[in-house]
Amino acid sequence: MTSSGGEAGSARSRVLPGRGLQSLQMSRNRWVFVSAVCAACGFAFYLLAGRVGRPPRPAAATLPASARALLQPVRKDSIELTVAPQSQGSYQVGMQAGATLVYAWSTGRSGDTLSCEFADQQMTRSAEAHSAFVAQSSGWYRWRWKNQSGHPISIHLKLRGYYEPASIPYDK
Repeated sequence: MTSSGGEAGSARSRVLPGRGLQSLQMSRNRWVFVSAVCAACGFAFYLLAGRVGRPPRPAAATLPASARALLQPVRKDSIELTVAPQSQGSYQVGMQAGATLVYAWSTGRSGDTLSCEFADQQMTRSAEAHSAFVAQSSGWYRWRWKNQSGHPISIHLKLRGYYEPASIPYDK
């Protein structure tokens, strides 16, 4: 009482259950084994050769002592100066060629103006000034203020950059 479709189905189930389940079980076991071997090989490669080491130190990090002596740290100073009546005052900084300096100065009271000259530039008259300066050669660069009023004028000078300050303000 079996139909031809049933016989074909039972024939397939007779062929596959014995051998098919065994081959399916073997392929599953092989897959687990191959996966475990691959994972072990990958882990071994990671431990032995796969880690990335630190890069070598750059050459700039090991400058010779003579070159390190030329490098100056960035400085930041705030200086208070007073220019006597009918006289002049000055302040100097030492700079290496190519060094940069950002500065700003202002008088203590509004309405007080001074004639000012910096780094041999043209003298101007004002109550404040600010700028950035790049030294064209190594040496001393000076601000010079002239007070033409009848009372002392205080100056607040702010500096930031690569320079060496003068140890004392210079009068001349």
